[in-house]
Amino acid sequence: MIVALSPPVASVVIFLAKWALAGPALLVLYDIVCRREWHRDIIAGTVSGIATVALTKISGALYVHARPFVAFHVAPLITHVADNAFPSDHLAACGLAVGFLWTRSRVLAIAALTFALALGAARVLARLHWPVDIVGGFAEGLIGSAVGYFVEMRLSQAMSRSKRP
Repeated sequence: MIVALSPPVASVVIFLAKWALAGPALLVLYDIVCRREWHRDIIAGTVSGIATVALTKISGALYVHARPFVAFHVAPLITHVADNAFPSDHLAACGLAVGFLWTRSRVLAIAALTFALALGAARVLARLHWPVDIVGGFAEGLIGSAVGYFVEMRLSQAMSRSKRP
């Protein structure tokens, strides 16, 4: 079902669909700069990012469906390529940010989650994604961040054991 949006609401949806991803990204950057545990953050972030990209590529190849604007033969609110809708890369990045922040600052993680909810709703209303794309992408980002956290913890433990006399 396609919802008709008034021009002011459509403007807000377009803004959020394009720019709400900046919120979680800036929160992660703020946390990294303030905490100054860069070696751990680089390991966790790199592994998390690789795991998330791998998950989104694999799931996108396994589950293919048209974007809502293609399925309903309507124009999206934002110009977009008519490629596979699943999963939402934007929400995968948000899930990655929320997962990364959850182990460091619950307040920042909840703030990032708020941005993610707004972004997900906006991308559905903009006719770019189905709700399953949003949930799937976010879940893949969380899983990727969990993988990164696990690897970083194991490496930190191994390094601390090797430094013991």
